[in-house]
Amino acid sequence: MRTPIALVFLVGCTTYVGTDGFEPPEVDPTFDSARIDAVDSAFTSVGLGVEYERVNAGNGVLIAYGGYTARMSYSAAWATELVDQELGALGVGQIYAVKGPADPGYDAKEIGNSKLRAHLKTVDDGVSPIFIVAHSSGSFVAHELFQQMVRRGETGFLSRVRYADLDGGGSGLNDEIVDGMAAIAFVYARDPVSGESRNASAARNNGDAYSPKASAVRVTVDHTGCDVGASWCMHDVVVTHKPHNPEHFDLARDYTDFEGRPVTTEYFGSITD
Repeated sequence: MRTPIALVFLVGCTTYVGTDGFEPPEVDPTFDSARIDAVDSAFTSVGLGVEYERVNAGNGVLIAYGGYTARMSYSAAWATELVDQELGALGVGQIYAVKGPADPGYDAKEIGNSKLRAHLKTVDDGVSPIFIVAHSSGSFVAHELFQQMVRRGETGFLSRVRYADLDGGGSGLNDEIVDGMAAIAFVYARDPVSGESRNASAARNNGDAYSPKASAVRVTVDHTGCDVGASWCMHDVVVTHKPHNPEHFDLARDYTDFEGRPVTTEYFGSITD
C-alpha cells in the first residue's frame, strides 16, 4: 500500500514545509484585511466560506478552493471564469466558490465542507461530473471534503470527482480517497525563462506517490512576465497565464482580472475522458 504523504509543521518557523516538499505561502503581500469582500448577489451562502451559484443549464459541478488568504470574491471570480472559458462546454453549470483557509495548513478546519456536501445532495443529478480545483493551501480544504465523503460512504460523489491539485500539497489524501476518484492530477507550472512554480517538487512527489491513478501534470506557459526564479509568481501561473506581480503572487488580481491574462485551463485535459 502506498504511504500517505503527510504535512509536517515546523514550530517557530515562518515557512511550513511538508514532507512532500509543499511550502505554503505566507500572507499575500497585497492582502488588505479591511477590504470588503463583496460577492455577486447571484451567489448564495451555503456554509462558512462557501457560496453557490447556478450559472447555466448544465448539471455538472465545479468546486473551486482558493489558496490561503483568498477572499470569497476572488474564488468566485476565478470559478466563474473557468466555467465561461472551459467547463461550461463540458456541461458544468453549477459553481461552489470556497474562500482560502485562515491559516496555511488549515489547522482551524473552519470551512463549511459539511454544509457544502449537504447542499450538493440537493442539486446533484447523480451522474454529472464534479470538477474540483484547489490552489495552494486550498488543497488541504479540498482534502477534508474527500475525507468526509469517505467517512460518510458517499462513494457516488467521490467516484465522479475529477480533481486538480494546483501547486498544492498532499496532506489529507490517502489511497482510499485517490483510488475512489474518477481522476486526479497534481499540477505545476513552468516558464522556460522564469522557471517552475513554488511547489513543483511537491506535485511531482505526489504524482509519483499515487501513480498510476494520479500523475504530475506540468503546464508550460511562455512569456508569463514572472521574473527569473520568481517561484511565487509562477505559483499563480496555474491560475492565470500572466500573473500581475512579476515577483510574487497576487491573489486579489490573479483570481479576478483576466483581461489580456487568460485563465489557465490546460490541465483539465488530463482529468477529462
